[in-house]
Amino acid sequence: MLLQTNSYVVPNDKREEHERLIRRIRQAMLRLGCDIEVYEQVSGNWGPLKGGAGRFIQIMRFRDRQHHHEIQEVEKNDSGIQQLITEFMDLIDLPEQQGQGLFAMGHYSRITAAPVYDMEQAPMPAVAEQPVGQPPQAQPGDVGLIRDLEPEHDEAGGNSKPAEHEESEF
Repeated sequence: MLLQTNSYVVPNDKREEHERLIRRIRQAMLRLGCDIEVYEQVSGNWGPLKGGAGRFIQIMRFRDRQHHHEIQEVEKNDSGIQQLITEFMDLIDLPEQQGQGLFAMGHYSRITAAPVYDMEQAPMPAVAEQPVGQPPQAQPGDVGLIRDLEPEHDEAGGNSKPAEHEESEF
């Protein structure tokens, strides 16, 4: 498998247009056999980034280099796809983002198959307790460990956060 990533910024006033355009691009690419996923980067506590614009990453999946080449050839020769690409480049102002170093492209290929990790059978790694209100500190052996900074449930299984839109029965 071969992945191509595109990372770019979308101004807040163009977010809805970006979402609609990405849906159209994804449909066109799926017809060609290429899957695209788009994610928005968030801050360390899963909130929006500061600064007024969102950073997005597109992940495009190809079977191999030949498939990538075939998709590129279709993109060059299909006027509908060319129009979508042009709309996308205009929407994010690609030349300006490239000039400012905001646009990044990467290519990745699998070198080995990852081992299957059975969540029900594998023991959970020990996590050191952190003082309330303090960000978690790295502990020995924490490489790659993701911790929930704001748990949604208390230890008894109840909701530890007040519901934002909870209606009273009375």
